[in-house]
Amino acid sequence: MKQLFSRPAPGARVRLRATVAAVCAAVLLAPVAAQANPAEEKAAVDERVEELQAEHEGLSEELARVVAELEDAEAQLPDAEDAAAAAAEELEEAQRKDDELAARLTSAENAQDDIREEIDASEDRIEESERAVVEVGRRAYQNSGVTSDVAMLLEMTQSENGLDGLSRVDSAVRGQQRTLTQLNEQRSAGLNNQDRLDAAAQEVSDLRDEAAEVLLEKKAAESAAREAKEDLDALIAQKDGAAQTIEDNQASAADELRRQQEEQDRLADEVRRWEEEAERDGIPLPGDGELRNPAPGYPITSPFGWRTHPISGTRKLHTGTDFGIPCGNEVYSAGDGVVVSAGSAGGYGNRVVISHGKIRGQSISTTYNHNTRNVVRAGQTVSQGDVVALAGTTGSSTGCHLHFEVMQNGTYVDPMDWIS
Repeated sequence: MKQLFSRPAPGARVRLRATVAAVCAAVLLAPVAAQANPAEEKAAVDERVEELQAEHEGLSEELARVVAELEDAEAQLPDAEDAAAAAAEELEEAQRKDDELAARLTSAENAQDDIREEIDASEDRIEESERAVVEVGRRAYQNSGVTSDVAMLLEMTQSENGLDGLSRVDSAVRGQQRTLTQLNEQRSAGLNNQDRLDAAAQEVSDLRDEAAEVLLEKKAAESAAREAKEDLDALIAQKDGAAQTIEDNQASAADELRRQQEEQDRLADEVRRWEEEAERDGIPLPGDGELRNPAPGYPITSPFGWRTHPISGTRKLHTGTDFGIPCGNEVYSAGDGVVVSAGSAGGYGNRVVISHGKIRGQSISTTYNHNTRNVVRAGQTVSQGDVVALAGTTGSSTGCHLHFEVMQNGTYVDPMDWIS
């Protein structure tokens, strides 16, 4: 029996190896390209932590980081959801291709088996026909080139019924010719079937190569889908964890903001009473002066204005301007005046309050907060530019800076309108 299944040609094996190598490379490299840069992400979160602490007085680094990580997760979620959905679609498409190719391969292998069975049956018929032809030849050889059947029929032609004998001779000769013709046809059909089998074997080989490629694509899609799902789950967990931490700290944050507001209101009342008493008691106060920057040369790190607190969710007025002055550096009086108070003030740390009397027809006072040390005392007269404190980070502060406030008729206003 012939070898009925042809092995893939060397060129096909080379193509398969090349395909496998290319797809493997894609599998290995794709996850690396999809990953975010952890260093860049951390740097962005760290920068946001600093911004939050500058924007919200007293916000701890821990809670600021929770807020920053929540914002980071929320920012990344849409892209992560899109990536997970795209990966799922890729996996679904790879699975569809795999199923389709498996069906085609099964069909081709079945067709190959059918042709193989047809060839086996054809070869049996050819062998039978060949035996018949051999028998005809053998008889002809034994009768000097005339078959025994023909010899017998020739004798019959010499009998009384000669015509019937001739008819039988003709029939015998035709039968032998049909046997030869059938043998030739069977051999031709056998060659044709072998060509069909070779073509089927090549189709099966090609489909197996393609199936190997699709299988690798499917594995790559499965890996990508798994990683995309893990990334999405991690972001959701980060978001939910941060949200829970924020919720757990909302009450304490609201209490701290309430205490700060009470301290601001208490200070405003204190300054108004002090100025009323000073006027009643005839204490001289400067008037018609101008205010100057108490921390010249240092950058503004947080301006005056309303903020929504990231933990409590409540709106709060940032009542002053923050200057990024290092701890221990001198803080100067913004104008001539009298020290109303100098001491510890809860969340505002060490604080100095100075009344400047009337400026532009308005009662103006200034405050200097979070000092490492106050260098003036209540009732002391100061001139513009005198050192009143050393900058620090006392009270509800998360870094060295000066929180500078201006009160106009007992109401907090934007300091930059007075010192710019």
